[in-house]
Amino acid sequence: MQRWGQQDYVTMLWKNGGGTTTELAVFPPGASLEHFVWRLSCAEVRVAGPFSAFPRIDRSLAVLSGAGLILHADESQQSNPSTPLAQSVRLDKHSLPYRFMGELPIFAELLDPASPVIDLNLMTRRDVCQHHMQRLESGSHFIDASDAQQLLLYCAKGSAIVHGRENLQASDLLMLDEEQPATGIRVHIDADELALLFCMRISFLNHELSQRNDPRGNSR
Repeated sequence: MQRWGQQDYVTMLWKNGGGTTTELAVFPPGASLEHFVWRLSCAEVRVAGPFSAFPRIDRSLAVLSGAGLILHADESQQSNPSTPLAQSVRLDKHSLPYRFMGELPIFAELLDPASPVIDLNLMTRRDVCQHHMQRLESGSHFIDASDAQQLLLYCAKGSAIVHGRENLQASDLLMLDEEQPATGIRVHIDADELALLFCMRISFLNHELSQRNDPRGNSR
């Protein structure tokens, strides 16, 4: 188990220089934008503009605050109905996480130009692992991630108790690892009435790479 808090996060420019992002965690630890296997971050969107291109990366996006976003595909995509983002997609604080391919050229528009957006963004390298992001609100939750080697829990607001002992407050991040190969991860979460959490399952195509190795299999 590993835990991060506000004091551990690092803020940097977007890959395309159009805004800022706060890196919550990256795997392997210390990996660059060119070499990460997965990366979890929160971005601040103050003006409309294009998303950075991340070839061979799968992304999931959730709006945490602000009025929301409209994601637009470029004209060539909109003319092709088989393209994953053939239509514009509207996301706000109540939307489920939205998944898309990082190489797609996407333009983000603010629903309200006077209301900047903070979003949560998980990126995974497609040839190494797969992911699923789930939104959780108040109540008791049992997560049976039988195919996951790592599981991330991010508390966006409120608080929650994990396994009856780990107290998560707003902005806290917790990572659970599979204890034995092919056993998966199971976790019980009690979230307070104001809580909003995101549970992210990460499944490696080669399970050995989940043991804190880099994408080439070299121990770090």
